[in-house]
Amino acid sequence: MPIAEKSTLVRILTWTALFATLIVTPWFSYDPINVPKLAVIALGAFLGAGLLASNFRHEWLVTYRSQLIVCALFILDLIFVLVFSGNNFYQEFFGTFGRATGFVAYSSLTLLFVGSLIASGAELLQRLSIGVLIGGSLSIIYGVFQSVKFDPINWLNPYSPVVGFVGNPNFQSSFVGFSGVIAFAYLIQRTQKGLLRIGLLVYLVLAAYVINATDSQQGFLVLAGGVGIVFLIWVKSSKFAMLAIPLTFASAFGVFLATLGMLNKGPIASILYKPSVTYRGDYWRAGWKMTLEHPFSGVGLDSYGDWYRRTRTLEATLRRGPEITSNAAHNILLDFSSNGGFPLLFIYLVLTAMVIRSITRLLRRSTGFDAPLAGLIAMWIAYQAQSIISLNQLGLAVWGWTISGALIGFEINTRNKVEQPIQNLQKKKQRNASQIAASKVQPKTLVSMFGFLIIGALVGLPPLVASTKFLSALKSQDAVKVEKVAYMWPQEPARMGQIAGAFANAKLGANELKVLLDGTKKFPDDFLMWNLLSQLPEATPEQKAEAKAQMKRLDPHNPDLK
Repeated sequence: MPIAEKSTLVRILTWTALFATLIVTPWFSYDPINVPKLAVIALGAFLGAGLLASNFRHEWLVTYRSQLIVCALFILDLIFVLVFSGNNFYQEFFGTFGRATGFVAYSSLTLLFVGSLIASGAELLQRLSIGVLIGGSLSIIYGVFQSVKFDPINWLNPYSPVVGFVGNPNFQSSFVGFSGVIAFAYLIQRTQKGLLRIGLLVYLVLAAYVINATDSQQGFLVLAGGVGIVFLIWVKSSKFAMLAIPLTFASAFGVFLATLGMLNKGPIASILYKPSVTYRGDYWRAGWKMTLEHPFSGVGLDSYGDWYRRTRTLEATLRRGPEITSNAAHNILLDFSSNGGFPLLFIYLVLTAMVIRSITRLLRRSTGFDAPLAGLIAMWIAYQAQSIISLNQLGLAVWGWTISGALIGFEINTRNKVEQPIQNLQKKKQRNASQIAASKVQPKTLVSMFGFLIIGALVGLPPLVASTKFLSALKSQDAVKVEKVAYMWPQEPARMGQIAGAFANAKLGANELKVLLDGTKKFPDDFLMWNLLSQLPEATPEQKAEAKAQMKRLDPHNPDLK
């Protein structure tokens, strides 16, 4: 690939990941977190795909054959699930409210993976690590303001007010922990200057403060695990290399104790165990049951929430009350298996195995310590670890997928080469005429990028546009505008249910009845709308009876439904 095109692709990948993490639109859209992140990821992914399409090389089919085949199978299986799972097409395509992890999200993340695979080199790894530090710095600053209750945004959050740019204290603590891992990697770099080393120490102290303010253990576990991995990589390249194996076993034992502790077992259970782990067990069991009952296509992309009430146990129903539900399994592997069946899970595991193999090969042949490489390896492992007890939040997932491709690509692209240490790369300030010409992107590439950008806008922007118009209609308090937004494409059950609820509060029963009848017809597995219909005075006895029967179908263990 020409130098200018490759450098442009590197910038697209880095800025897409950074903006997807930081962007929030609380003053413009009803969902201020997920739909703007989806839009950025789709736009960036297709922009990069346009650049790749214009500069396609047949050698890529040989060099990255295995990875491209697996990515193609992943997208093909997403299409299979989209078509044959039997759920609402648009809900699966764009994703459900509050998650937005449907077909558009995962196909875009796959494109980012391919882009980072092909563009990977010292420049990409360095830019990604710096991008994490920039995103982490802004998240820490915002987190400090939130911790002292000086937040310009009035987030509707029942937990810690420190939610950062990802809308949840768990995700905020995890991302700050990721950035702390990168900061530690730069901190222990031997060539680091004293003043910058002090700045990195301050960074880690502030990161720990913000993680503590989130009241979420995920961040500390991510930070501790990632720092331990970076330290092991450093030891391997130092004069203390003989300690690498004992320290590895000690670290594995520590991870084992921490796992037992989170499960309320072992000597540190009193420190690490939280009741939320038990609740996650309820979500995991439900996700596994969905997988077993729908082994080939799952219940549909981003459709866990439609099936959770049906597959949870009686014990889970009664533990916190039948109204407490979830729209994700809180385990990325179970999210894939429940939403897409065993084939989708298997393909994802193959991709994960490819990254692990590349990391192993990179560490075996490394002769020194490179902060960006070590930090990104540790961050990727920490991301995978937290994914066992968490869900795919787009602001975090974009880093996981981009770094995955970058690590595999870096291992492939540096085979049989003496790679200059990443942190020592310097660009020459003076360039000759041929270098200046080579630094310009070709016109055909710009045209291709623009064409693919339009595709990205067509698939990534509709949820954001609909969410923006929804918030505007609610603020106008105009019943006609609000009802019109309920039917705006792409329709989603959460918006129709919320609009029906708004009509109920405004004593507009006839409008509510119309929206609910249309909504339950289009989304027959949405429990909320059936519940609203069963309580609506304007509904006929037959309509109420049908609503209660559907509620019982969707929530068979609910003792309140007789």
